[in-house]
Amino acid sequence: MSVDWNHLRFFLVLARAKTLTNAARLIGVEHSTVARRIQALEQALGTQLFKREATGYELTLEGIALVPRVEQMEQAFLQIEKTHHPVQGHVRIGTPEGFGTAFLAKLIAEFLQQYPLLSIDLIPVPKMIKLSHREADIVISIDRPKSGPYIITRLSDYKLKIYASSAYLAKHPPINDLQDLTQHRFVNYIDDLVYSAELYCLERLPLQLTANFRSSSILAQQIAVSAGTGLAILPKFLADDKPELEEVLSDEVSFTHTFWMMTFVELQQEPRIKLVWDYLRKQADEQQALLMGDA
Repeated sequence: MSVDWNHLRFFLVLARAKTLTNAARLIGVEHSTVARRIQALEQALGTQLFKREATGYELTLEGIALVPRVEQMEQAFLQIEKTHHPVQGHVRIGTPEGFGTAFLAKLIAEFLQQYPLLSIDLIPVPKMIKLSHREADIVISIDRPKSGPYIITRLSDYKLKIYASSAYLAKHPPINDLQDLTQHRFVNYIDDLVYSAELYCLERLPLQLTANFRSSSILAQQIAVSAGTGLAILPKFLADDKPELEEVLSDEVSFTHTFWMMTFVELQQEPRIKLVWDYLRKQADEQQALLMGDA
């Protein structure tokens, strides 16, 4: 029995999106259509590709083996499409400051070398970019909107830990348990400028801790910690490549947050938006180890 390419395309989207609902939103169909396509593909191949778990659709061993083969087909298709119908236009992406600067900027620069007729505005700022105000075409946020005419996908989880510079740790009392943190200085956000409750990490520790350096910028916080100002809770993708920084209480203190990606329903199938959306989705999948600090 021959295999329909569209079945394979649905397979790849579900493998990345993890749930029928997210896959359906990405493709622009009903979730029942995704389920039918997957069922037809499994029947054509004579094997089960997904198993249903509490977290969504997880790949079987056969499904895992199929992914790279379908991705090769996808890349070949995109190359043909790019050659004969080059994507052009303008896309504006709004992101949290640290993620946009430390993670996305380099990837987008590489992406644009493949698509010279495309232009991208990257807005990495320490505030919430509002899709509802049309401030961007694609928004990556640590808060998931409760409602709206949006396509929303879970882009990636990322991990945060406590960090300090080696120079700071050498000059201050040792840290062996949580209580020892009370003897140290901290770097944190400015209370009245915190744009998301997710950023209140230091406040979740069961201690009375105060910060003597505050900034609305996570990049400024990282620089201050690297300079020896004190300790701070930082994303691992921002801190792990800084040789002067060390994790503190790495087995005891850890936070996991989520990046959500969204765009308007009417924009998602526009070639320029879809191309950038799929690229960001793919990069987040491929670089999970970096974002979770397992690289």
